[in-house]
Amino acid sequence: MSNKSNIIIVGSANYDLNAYCQNLPQIGETTLGNSSAMIVLNGLQKKFGRQHILQDITYTFETGSKTVVLGSNGSGKSTLIKIVSGALEATEGAPSFTFDGKTIPAKSIGLHVGIAAPYVALNPMFSLKESLEFHTKFCPFPEGFKQAQWIEKAGLAQHNNKRLSTFSSGMLQRVRLLMAIANERPLLLLDEPLSNLDTDGVQWYKELIQSFAPSKTVIVGSNYQKDEYSFCTNELLLEKHY
Repeated sequence: MSNKSNIIIVGSANYDLNAYCQNLPQIGETTLGNSSAMIVLNGLQKKFGRQHILQDITYTFETGSKTVVLGSNGSGKSTLIKIVSGALEATEGAPSFTFDGKTIPAKSIGLHVGIAAPYVALNPMFSLKESLEFHTKFCPFPEGFKQAQWIEKAGLAQHNNKRLSTFSSGMLQRVRLLMAIANERPLLLLDEPLSNLDTDGVQWYKELIQSFAPSKTVIVGSNYQKDEYSFCTNELLLEKHY
């Protein structure tokens, strides 16, 4: 493992992604509002069988920091993000989560995090309107949020009453991003957030980040697609070993 200013290179191995492990709060539970989030990794490791996916990662995601996790396919970016989200357990060196100065268990992290990734499932039988209504029961939009305006900007206004099963992959990704970013949860995890987005979608994503993520602790997993993490000031580089 080598270090540079704001850059860490760690070892990893190739593997196939498993199905997304959900860790959602129960209906009726609320978030902490405008709270702060810090995550500390100390010698974190993840193995599947005998294969090391992530090995000896030590890093601190400071409160309000914007960090990109860079690496080629198979380097373990998604695994790391799932561990930080509380959806996957580390083999060794479990993360330490601190919100408003208080340490909380990994099982409670779902109350404080927004996550968007291509593997995050959405109910295909819900319409867009129903999906957002359901989502906001446990993760409300910020006060004063102009839902119709943001849906219009996303190019989804004409699809409000259509089932998600009819949506393209790019449309579904916009729904995931809207749900993950437009809230008051202090931790935001984005795994290849521009997957399947066109040029207009990229600009919409940047506007979302600018509008709702300034005070959040943000972690972006990216395969070196600069538009995904242009706002990040820290890098954590993952290398895979064969």
